[in-house]
Amino acid sequence: FNQNYLIKKRKFYKIDKLKPGITGYAQINGRDDISVNEKIKLDYYYLKNKSIKLDLMIILITVGKIINIKNISH
Repeated sequence: FNQNYLIKKRKFYKIDKLKPGITGYAQINGRDDISVNEKIKLDYYYLKNKSIKLDLMIILITVGKIINIKNISH
């Protein structure tokens, strides 16, 4: 049920215009451990602040999280 809400809010904030990837700002900041509203907030932050520097930070943190696996439910 929360996916419909998430999709609706992503469209409202135009976050749905971002190209999907294998990782993202919301994923490195909590993934399944954060609320839908927090995911929207993080995705919106990325939309407004996207840059090569932010993308590189996301990639580096993703690699770190892969190496140090914990808090992943699926």
